[in-house]
Amino acid sequence: MDADGVVVAKLDGNTSDLVANQSEIFTASGKLTGARFWDVNDPYLYKVYSILSVNGKVVDVCDTQTGFRQTEFKGGAGTGGVWLNGRFVWLTGYAQRSANDWAGLGGAYPDWMHDFTLRMLKESNGNYMRWMHVAPQRIDVEACDRLGIVEVCPAGDKERLVTGRQWDQRAEVMRATMIFYRNNPSIFFWEAGNTIVTPEQMVQMVAMRKELDPYGGRVMGTRDNDLADANTALTPMSEYYGVMIGQAPQTDKIVGDDIFRGYSIARRDKAPLIETEDFRDEAGRNIWDDYSPPHFGFKPKVGMIGGRPVDTWHWNSETFSLAATTRYNSYVINRIDNADPAHSKWSAYCSIYFTDEDADGRQQGSYVLRVSGKVDGVRLPKSLFYVSRVMQNEKPDIHIIGHWNYPVNTTKTIYVAATHCDQVELFLNGKSLGVANKTYDFVDPYKSGERVPGSEPAAGVNTGYVYAFPNVTFAPGKLKAVATKGSKIVAQQELQTAGEPRAIKLTLHTGPKGLQADGSDVALIDFEVVDAQGRRCPTDEARVDFSITGPVIWRGGFNAAKLNTTNNLYLDTECGINRVAIRSTLVPGTITVTAKRDGLSSASIKIDSKPVEIVGGLTLTLPQRLP
Repeated sequence: MDADGVVVAKLDGNTSDLVANQSEIFTASGKLTGARFWDVNDPYLYKVYSILSVNGKVVDVCDTQTGFRQTEFKGGAGTGGVWLNGRFVWLTGYAQRSANDWAGLGGAYPDWMHDFTLRMLKESNGNYMRWMHVAPQRIDVEACDRLGIVEVCPAGDKERLVTGRQWDQRAEVMRATMIFYRNNPSIFFWEAGNTIVTPEQMVQMVAMRKELDPYGGRVMGTRDNDLADANTALTPMSEYYGVMIGQAPQTDKIVGDDIFRGYSIARRDKAPLIETEDFRDEAGRNIWDDYSPPHFGFKPKVGMIGGRPVDTWHWNSETFSLAATTRYNSYVINRIDNADPAHSKWSAYCSIYFTDEDADGRQQGSYVLRVSGKVDGVRLPKSLFYVSRVMQNEKPDIHIIGHWNYPVNTTKTIYVAATHCDQVELFLNGKSLGVANKTYDFVDPYKSGERVPGSEPAAGVNTGYVYAFPNVTFAPGKLKAVATKGSKIVAQQELQTAGEPRAIKLTLHTGPKGLQADGSDVALIDFEVVDAQGRRCPTDEARVDFSITGPVIWRGGFNAAKLNTTNNLYLDTECGINRVAIRSTLVPGTITVTAKRDGLSSASIKIDSKPVEIVGGLTLTLPQRLP
């Protein structure tokens, strides 16, 4: 059946007279004509109903949602890469822990919120997710099917080479994972390890793919490492090659069979090379730049913890975005579809992570989670989310990095991310501040004598997507950026100065059917501080207190730079906004949430928790999904 519920093919199966204890395999075959292929730009899905009848009576039905597509995985300068439905597709996106956790909720959140996260990935113009380091959750795989996001699917991994029973367990998990997900069209890559395996193990994994997933249009490989000889030994049998931070000056100098971080000419010419976790840098959402109160920049803490620097990175939201553009651009100019063999390497780009996560943080002294994400732990966007949207857009797009609420006499460089244009012009209150027709070479402003050990400085590296306007002096009003191509305006954006904080504003997010009283559903509430005209105050950071009534469990949110902020009935805004969560109980009814701060107009919101029929602990109501 197609997406409209129309039967488009009926495949008749065999029949058999069975006696007690006899077993038989039943098959059905035929053709689906005029199939609409699944694509990253058109993720069309069908439902296949496998119906078992005994003496003419239906006794069982298996409902499988799937999609049909044509894939090719090719090597070769200018001709290689991942091909989908007859064309080259540049895969661009992120790596994410399969736990996909949420601050204040952990992994205990409803299906529609998984859709919420992956829809944001798509809104950033990403089409690629590499799950780390165990098989992803079913709900996330289904969301990728529905949204057109290509996935790397691992099994289970110890992040090192293993043998004996540990390897056998990994193979068993991969076998189960393949069977479980082989009808999901968004999975293109099976990952045998988050580092190399032996040639014999790869032969085993490839044979497993051919046995269990012969028609899936997928390939088997690993995320490789720095061991050149071990990587070279895997080249003949791997079906794709994963790298980590693969684009580097060393790869630009490679000739013949030389290999670096999994990249070699021999591999480039055999199968796709995909980035699996580049740009491991970190920055919180809470600090705009060096000129914005209340922090005026991020100041890394010095010292060591457990053999690591307390704060490995030194970026704020602005410099984080600039550093990220230099990395992304370095891959784009070396895409495999580039006909120049010297700049034809990569089939996919992947930045680690999409959301801030409760994982192996690199800013142990300043943040309570790993802040590598493009959105924070409750999915509020950082500047880099919007910059990523611009970089990954196939159409003209623009974003002014930051805000327009600075102290009097502030003079700074304004950065504008833009794509598919010839130039960008900046206006302040209708007056032109100049035209930029070349993208900016980012020079890391952090003083070298104070550099944090382990950081990778960017010294004059081209951003590829950012236009700089130096020495702009703040004046209240409207800051506008206009991108043109051939004298035609193709994209524009305007920022407006907000006035003094006057009120708290609440915004509710639920699934499409509202908050369900099933004991597990969640409603999200954004709280922001606004001026008299309702504009967010982008430098506001202070405590907001909440009170609640009704059948509800408070789950709250978090402050990224403060310990013990989850689940409290108070929270600070960060850059003028934050987000909290409430969980339903099994009792329906009206819930009231009120947010207050002295000196501001308070805000309340009412939510009706809707009844769900539950009998003996079971319900016929399926979890909500976003449309």
